[in-house]
Amino acid sequence: MKNTIKSTRLSLALNSAGIRLFRCESCDPHYDAQRNLQGRTHYADSDTLKAFNAKILNGGHTPDGLLFWLVESVQSRPQHGGYTRRAVVFDVFGEIVNERPDFQETQGQWFRETSKAEKSAFEFSKAFDAVAHTAAKLESNCRQDMATAKRTLAALRGK
Repeated sequence: MKNTIKSTRLSLALNSAGIRLFRCESCDPHYDAQRNLQGRTHYADSDTLKAFNAKILNGGHTPDGLLFWLVESVQSRPQHGGYTRRAVVFDVFGEIVNERPDFQETQGQWFRETSKAEKSAFEFSKAFDAVAHTAAKLESNCRQDMATAKRTLAALRGK
């Protein structure tokens, strides 16, 4: 019950900050990733995918809408033409969260099979406390915005 109340408050706070939760935009994983991550990161942009010779194979959002995961296929060794898959999980701000230093055990997980990469994304999403992470990051962003606003007002007032 307590976590549900916190999630509801967090959703309202994100909404007031102009940040929308992730949602299903399409059954096409490529299009869904592009629409959900648009304005948050360039990771799924067509030009970025083309530059890295990558393809989005699958993706989706967590039920609370705080995380978006995708499985991409990228060339592991361009000179040999081999491809591998990896899971990438984003928070509502567009930051990759499954490659953070405090989650190093998930780094470098490359798979030959899409299903194993999907399993990695699901396991990470279940273990990661997205509510606490999002609340802390939103609070930090608000504090930075308030400090910037105070400096701006002081400059306008000549102080």
